[in-house]
Amino acid sequence: MKRYIYSIILIVIIAISGALSSCSKEVEYNLEVPAESILVATPGMSGTTSFKSYNITSIASYSAPNGWVVNNIDMYNGTITVTAPSTFDNEEVESGTLTLVGYTPTGITKSVDIYLAIVPNEVDFTTAKANCFVATKHTTRYIFDPMTGGTSTPLETASVGLIWESRKELIKYLDMRDGKVTFYLEEATDEDGNKCDKVYHGNALIGAYNALGEIIWSWHIWVTNNNPMAEENNITLNGKRVMNINLGAELNSNASTDGDIIYQSFGMYYQWGRKEPFVGPQAYNFPGNKDARMFNNSGYDAYLSYVESTSEHGTVTWATSNPMSLIKGDKDNAYDWCQEQDANLWSATIKSEYDPCPAGWRVPDASIFEQLTITTSYDDMAWEDAQKFYGWMLTDGSNEYFFSAQGRRNYLDCRLDIINNNATLPVPWSGYYWTATEDGKDAKALYFDLNTNTRTWNSIETSRSMPRANAMPLRCVKE
Repeated sequence: MKRYIYSIILIVIIAISGALSSCSKEVEYNLEVPAESILVATPGMSGTTSFKSYNITSIASYSAPNGWVVNNIDMYNGTITVTAPSTFDNEEVESGTLTLVGYTPTGITKSVDIYLAIVPNEVDFTTAKANCFVATKHTTRYIFDPMTGGTSTPLETASVGLIWESRKELIKYLDMRDGKVTFYLEEATDEDGNKCDKVYHGNALIGAYNALGEIIWSWHIWVTNNNPMAEENNITLNGKRVMNINLGAELNSNASTDGDIIYQSFGMYYQWGRKEPFVGPQAYNFPGNKDARMFNNSGYDAYLSYVESTSEHGTVTWATSNPMSLIKGDKDNAYDWCQEQDANLWSATIKSEYDPCPAGWRVPDASIFEQLTITTSYDDMAWEDAQKFYGWMLTDGSNEYFFSAQGRRNYLDCRLDIINNNATLPVPWSGYYWTATEDGKDAKALYFDLNTNTRTWNSIETSRSMPRANAMPLRCVKE
C-alpha cells in the first residue's frame, strides 16, 4: 500500500515539475517585414508589402513620414498598405521610416522599421527573360519575372530570397508581390561619405523558392558602373559584337598594373553548361587561393561547397537547386560535373535555358576567338614586366584587346588555380575563357599563359579542349 502511495506521489511530483518546466519556457514572438520597405513609383500612389508575425495579437503604426498614410494593416493576410503624399506643400516628404509595433498576449512588444519612399526610377526586366540581369543605375527599383527561368522554363515560385552577395546590402529591399520581384540599388558614397553618383559594384544571386522552401531556380544580378552591353564597352571579334568586360566584372583593366583595377577586371566563374556564377579569389594575386567573401541575407559570411559528382549530385536538377555548390569532375565521365552529358545546356548557335549571359547575349562559339594572337610588343616583353598585367594584350591583326588572366577553378577539386601546371617551366598566371562549342566529352576554351623562362614559351590556344567541370570566366557575344 505504501509503495502504491509513493508511486502516486512520484507521478504527481513529475507532473508538477513538467508543468513548471513548460511554464518557464520562453514564449517566442516575432514580427518581420522581409522586404523592409514599401517603394512606390509616383506621388499619391499606394503600395503594399507583406509581414510575418508569430504570437502577435495586434499591430499599430507609429512615426509615419509626413504626408504618408497607413491605409490598412491586414493581420489575416499579413499585409500592410500605405499611400504616398500626392503634394508637397506642407512639409510632406518623399521618403522616411515607418515603425510597426506588434503587441503580444503577455504585454511584450516587438517593433520593426519600414523604409517608405517614392522611387520614380525603374528598370523593368519582366520581358527580358534571362538568368542574368545587369543593374547600372542607383536610386532605382528593378523588376523581373520570378515565374520564368532562363528564357521559358515555367516556375512555381512561392517566394524569393537572397542567396549571396559580394558586399553587404549590395541589393536592398528584395520583395515579391503580384508575380513580380523588385529590388533596389542605393547610391554609393566615397571615402568621405559623400554621394558619388555611382552604384556599389558587385554581384548577387537571388533564389526562387517553392512552397516547401526549396531553391528551384536562381538569377545572377550583375551590378556595375560600366554597362557591358553598351557599344563603347564592346569589341568586334570575327565579325561578332563581344563584351569587352568579363561576365560579372566591373571593368577591363586594359593592362593596368594597379592591383585594385586588375581585381575589378576579374569576373565570375562558370562550370560548362551551368548558369550559376561562382566567385573568384579574395585578391587579384590569389593569396592562399582563398575564395572571395560572400554574404547571406542576414549579413553573415556564406561559403561555397565542393561535392563529388554522383548519381544524386551530378544532375542538372541538383545543380540548379544548389547554386553554391561546385561539382567536381567525374573521372569516369571525362571529368564532367554532369553524369549524363547534355549538349543543350549551352549552345553555340542559340541562347539556351541555362545560358548565364544577360538577355540578348549568349556564351560565344569557339570561332569568336580563332583569329587572336598575343600582341608582338607584349610577347617580346621581359616576363618580369609582363607578369604585372595579369593578362595579355591580344590582337586579331587589326585591333588590340586586353584579356585578363584570372585562372580557373580546376576540374579535379574546383579550387582556384592561376598557376599553369608545368613542373619544369612554371608560369605566374594563365587565362581561360569558356566557349559553348563542344569537343566530344570536353568543350572548347580560349587559353593563354605567360612563361617565366623565355618568351618563346608564351602560348595561346584559341580552341583548347578542357574538361567541363572546370569553372572559367566568360565574355558574352551579342545574339
